[in-house]
Amino acid sequence: MNLQENIQRIKSMMGLNEVSNPYSITWLEPTREYFIQELDELLGNDMRFSKDEFFHPQNYDLMYSIFPHTFKLIAEHSKGSEVDDEQEIKDILLDKEISDLMDDWDDFRQVLLKDGQSQMEGFNLFSKGMMEEWDDDKINNTFYMGRFSKEFPGMFKDTTSSGLIKQMTADDEVKKHNKGYVDNIEKLRNEKHIELPSPFVMKLPTGGREKNEYTLIGGHKRSTIANQLNVPISVWFIDLSE
Repeated sequence: MNLQENIQRIKSMMGLNEVSNPYSITWLEPTREYFIQELDELLGNDMRFSKDEFFHPQNYDLMYSIFPHTFKLIAEHSKGSEVDDEQEIKDILLDKEISDLMDDWDDFRQVLLKDGQSQMEGFNLFSKGMMEEWDDDKINNTFYMGRFSKEFPGMFKDTTSSGLIKQMTADDEVKKHNKGYVDNIEKLRNEKHIELPSPFVMKLPTGGREKNEYTLIGGHKRSTIANQLNVPISVWFIDLSE
C-alpha cells in the first residue's frame, strides 16, 4: 500500500473522507402523492393533537381555522356524541393530550386518515409551505432533526457511513428497524448524488416542541442521514407563526 492509499484508508477510518462531503442530494418539492404519504405524520400522529402543538392555547384558534372538521371529529369521539358548538369543541380539546381524550387512538387515527374532509384540511396545511434551505442554526433549533450524535447520543460509536451500516445491520431485527436509514446511506454511497423528497418542518405560533423554534413533522430518516454525512438540507417549511 502506497502513502496516498494509506492516507485515504486512515481518513476513511476516521470519517474524514465524509467531512469533505463527497455526497449531494437534490431535495424535491413535495407532490400530491408525497402529501398523501405524509398525512400519517400529520393526521395520524398524536403529537400534532396535543397541548404542545395544535391544542396549545396560543395555537388552538389558528389550528381550528385550518382543521375545523378534524377537531370536531376528535371532540365528538371524546364526548361520545355530536358536538355542534365551536366553544364546546374548544372546551373539550384545549390544552389536552390525545391520551386525555381517548384510549383507542390507534383505531381512531385510521378514521382520520381515511376521512376525506380531514385529508383536505391536511392538504390545506401542507400547501402553506415553501422550499427553504435549512442551515445549521435552523437544524439545531428543529425538534427531531440533527445528526445521530444529537438524536441518539451514545448509541452509535462509529458514525461514518460504513460504521453506521455495520451497526444498523448487526442482526435481522436491528436491520429491519433501521431499514430507512440504511437504504439512504447505501444509495448515497453507491450513487454519490441522489434525489429525495424534502423533509417537512413546521413553525407554530408557540414555535417548536421542547423549546425548539421549529418541529420536524416528516423526513426524519432522510434529514438525519444527510446531516450526518454533511449534505446540505432544504425543507418544505410551513410557517404558521405569523
